[in-house]
Amino acid sequence: MGRYGVFGLGLMGEAICYDLLKFDHDMEVIGFEKDVVRSESIFKKLNAWFPNRFRTIQVDVSKLSHEDLMELLISNDISVAFGAIDYSFNPKLTRACIDSKVHFLDLGGNPEIVISQKKMNGKAQSNGVTVIPDCGLAPGMVNVIAAGIMEEFSVLEKCKIRVGGLPQYPKTILKYQQVFSIRGLTNEYLEDAIVIRNGKKQVVESLTEVETLVFPEPWGELEAFQTAGGTSSLPDLYEGRIQELDYKTIRFKGHVQFFQFLKEFGFLGDDPVGSVSPRKMTEFLLSKHLPHGEPDAVLVRITVVGKQDGVRIKKELELIDLMDSENGYSAMARTTAFPISIIGQMINREVITARGVVPGEIAVPKAEFLSQLKKRGIIFTQKIKKID
Repeated sequence: MGRYGVFGLGLMGEAICYDLLKFDHDMEVIGFEKDVVRSESIFKKLNAWFPNRFRTIQVDVSKLSHEDLMELLISNDISVAFGAIDYSFNPKLTRACIDSKVHFLDLGGNPEIVISQKKMNGKAQSNGVTVIPDCGLAPGMVNVIAAGIMEEFSVLEKCKIRVGGLPQYPKTILKYQQVFSIRGLTNEYLEDAIVIRNGKKQVVESLTEVETLVFPEPWGELEAFQTAGGTSSLPDLYEGRIQELDYKTIRFKGHVQFFQFLKEFGFLGDDPVGSVSPRKMTEFLLSKHLPHGEPDAVLVRITVVGKQDGVRIKKELELIDLMDSENGYSAMARTTAFPISIIGQMINREVITARGVVPGEIAVPKAEFLSQLKKRGIIFTQKIKKID
């Protein structure tokens, strides 16, 4: 039967453990975490809810050799592992899991990292291992759902994916709060975005092509702009099949202008000024001053236009998910951690049988995925409109 293993017990890692324990009653979960204080805190919290099914092991992945990681996985009988630490460790974890014949999923977000993981496809296939990168919110949940919608069309014209994590009560000039890694945030704002234009993959600079969109009150008018990583495998899968496909991040109006300033004037640069890295200093200050732990929301809008049964239509799926006040998990944790947990459980139950390094857009059954999300109160509404 084995166990689930979660690397990292931060905001997302803890929520992954929670969902695994709540919905897979037959499995134990081990959390691998380097911070002793956090490890003990999460252990007490989750063991109070799920007695005798959760434990933690102090581990610093950066200090473990490949052999050490393999020994850790094998000796603890891990069958499915989750990467919820910095994406830079994903290739290391992927390699160790493949060699240990352990299935692996991660929250992804960096296209270059995913490319390096895809190079391990042959070994993963021969070892009977499933590796699915990019399994969080975006990339992740929204990509699986967007692919599911597009497959319902006989002719595809365009797909627009808009996603954002927002504070319910915005503060500071940025009108933003910390809901996941600041390093992950700046990475999305710095790396280029991959889109499809005129049927071909293209590269677009992040923090550009700002547009206005409207959600129901109290959200009102918001802005959306290009960011990296959100399209994941969709451009590779749909190049030549769709004319236009892109992903933009949703924020309160005015947010993007300040990050455009930080980027343009070098505050997000890696070249040191004296002994100081501007990017690390900026990230440190953002982590220090941005609010965190306050009520948040995740907004999603996926719009697909094309022909179905010879009729030109627009399908639009929308989600507004709020922080769970009962257990304290943020909307960002719910929509990032719960999807990867669902996918991991699908692998464990052999609902997903594809082997190798495979995109979630292909491997994950869309109807079952939406059904599992609904059980967690993550519910999409759909609108269908005929267009001329």
